Amino acid sequence: MLRRLLRRLSTTAEGAVTASPSSSPSQSQSVPDGLYRRIMDVGRPNAPLSPVLEQWAREGHTIKKHTVQAIVKKLVGLRRFANALELSFWMTDRRHLHLTAGDVAYRLQLISKVHGLEKAVEYFGMVPKQLRKQQCYGSLLKCYVEAKDVEKAEQLFTKMEEMGMKNSYAYNCMMNLFLQTGKLERVHAMFQDMEEKGVKPDIFSVENLVAAYIAAEDFEGVQKVLNKANPREKLLSWHGYASAARLFMKSGMQVRAVTALLEAERRISPENGRIAYSFLLNAYADLEMYPEVERIWSVYKSKVPPCNSMYMSRISVLLKKNDIDGAEEALEEWERVCVPYKDFRLINLVVDAYCREGLVEKAVARVDDTIKKGMTPFANTWYKLAGGFFMTGQVQKAVDMTRKALASASSPWKPDLANVLTSLNHFMDHKDVEAAEEMASMLQKLIPLTRDVYHSLLKTYVRAGKPVSDLLERMKKDGLEADEETDRILAGECE
Repeated sequence: MLRRLLRRLSTTAEGAVTASPSSSPSQSQSVPDGLYRRIMDVGRPNAPLSPVLEQWAREGHTIKKHTVQAIVKKLVGLRRFANALELSFWMTDRRHLHLTAGDVAYRLQLISKVHGLEKAVEYFGMVPKQLRKQQCYGSLLKCYVEAKDVEKAEQLFTKMEEMGMKNSYAYNCMMNLFLQTGKLERVHAMFQDMEEKGVKPDIFSVENLVAAYIAAEDFEGVQKVLNKANPREKLLSWHGYASAARLFMKSGMQVRAVTALLEAERRISPENGRIAYSFLLNAYADLEMYPEVERIWSVYKSKVPPCNSMYMSRISVLLKKNDIDGAEEALEEWERVCVPYKDFRLINLVVDAYCREGLVEKAVARVDDTIKKGMTPFANTWYKLAGGFFMTGQVQKAVDMTRKALASASSPWKPDLANVLTSLNHFMDHKDVEAAEEMASMLQKLIPLTRDVYHSLLKTYVRAGKPVSDLLERMKKDGLEADEETDRILAGECE
């Protein structure tokens, strides 16, 4: 497939200056909803789009380049890189829309993600010289950085310097690469080289520098950058100050941490409001500055539309200080303001808190009430309830709830073994081999059986007077050889 893609450079327009994904269409430009919906209806991210695209064209729809680019960007945001790459090529190959240097730069990134670095380099080698602009070289450099290929990245960076193409973007790519590979001194050297050669650092340059000081736990280095950036609002984002605050908190420097948090708050924009305010909520909670927690929550609600993730942060923070009543109020508020976006994870937070406090009946009532409202619990909801029943000595209910959790689970969930092992001990006490095997079978659909699980089964077999040869063989097939504990169980020494 890629070989066909690499041939698709025969119809380029010399000196074309149309919009490209790298220059990004304005947000006011609309995406053609009908085409976008049809593309999204293609369920598998790697399924070919060509039938959908050709059908759309046959229907006589007008297709403008900036609208196709908008869909490409949406697909990238959804990590549907193969679809985005196919649509990008279709735009110029089938619709004969002019290819620009920006299109090439964007495609390099997509080819690298879909087909690997080697194919991206091969594509770059076939790009006509008139389209090999600075942004294309920058995109290829980013591909090397993402692959953590230091040698090739340095070679290209040197070549870009010789061609007069080095800018803050190229420096930022290299600084990021050195951060990823732990070459912190090279980050500082790059920043110094920028300043010496008159390349103006931007916000990403400064944040890479801060990140290098943070990685080295150089508190004074971090503070030096903060002092320098403070009057220059655009040279450090909220995230840079937040990262610095986290380092200061870790080291017990509360005054410095709070100062950095306040600066971070000043730099929050509507685009990053949710994640930024969530960080501040948790940071002030960790500092036990609960009046600030309440203030940040009020500021958030006045500036950012409500969402599940922020209420999760709110409830988590309240539960950190064991404020169950406050968490309940926040949960009820969430149910009122986030009506279309229900998420059982928020219910789980409160259920878990109830169970830890031994309020398991209250937890069950909360789950039942939520089910009546049309929400579906997760498997780990039942598992949390099982833990609550065990804590309050209601063993049979706990065992039944553990069964329910395992029976309703799907593969992404990996339960801890606490409730399972306690249930198996219950079956051992009752010499119930069948029930123990049933639970082990349900567990094995989610995670491999551990030595502890096999030993619990083995104890049940021994107690019940059942032959154990088949069980020992299964254990061996799972890579678990008999050990001293196994021998003690077989000898009847373990109760």
